Amino acid sequence: MTYRLKGASGELTGKTFELDEDTLIGSDPEADIRSDAFLPRHARIVFEDDTLMLESAGQTWINGEPAGRQPLQSGDELRVNRIRFVLQAPGLKPARVLDQAETSGGSPKWLWWFVPAGIAASSAAWWLLQGSGAG
Repeated sequence: MTYRLKGASGELTGKTFELDEDTLIGSDPEADIRSDAFLPRHARIVFEDDTLMLESAGQTWINGEPAGRQPLQSGDELRVNRIRFVLQAPGLKPARVLDQAETSGGSPKWLWWFVPAGIAASSAAWWLLQGSGAG
């Protein structure tokens, strides 16, 4: 299966990088994914058996959590220094997206009562304040 990183922010936005057996992310001229925002050998993504593994030497986060060495899954968001990527596996939807779609049922029904009640209470308070200042 071919994995790739897609730039989601910063100078690499919209660029797609296919991952090899060993992909170097850094500012080193030999890096597969290059940016001056990275350390020379900021991070590596390697295949270990059937697992895609991140090995980081610099500031790197996976789904908002600091990362050093840990496995990756399709849909993970990687932030390397200040540049964000999304890990993609062609033809597969990330589990998080599927979970969110199944639990998404629109707005809660109580919300339709809460909003008008809030507007009515605000209007009543304004009317009372206007009335008390007119004396």
